[in-house]
Amino acid sequence: MTEFEGKIKELSKLIYNWNLINVASKSKLDDFSKKLLNALLKERNVEKISRIIESELCVTFGLFSNKFDSNILAVQIMQWQDK
Repeated sequence: MTEFEGKIKELSKLIYNWNLINVASKSKLDDFSKKLLNALLKERNVEKISRIIESELCVTFGLFSNKFDSNILAVQIMQWQDK
């Protein structure tokens, strides 16, 4: 497993622990994590990460945006990356 793949798995665990989504497919969660990690590697921008989170949670996982705060979740991801 590469370092990048390991980070995807770690980020997937963080997202899973939000308890927002029921994951039928682990690969969907890993795909979400991969999008976020790629965005983080390009630039550390809370607004961009927040938009990705909101889009994925609403479009891919079917949540309504009033069920979560994408800005708070983006900050959590940024803090996770700083560890």
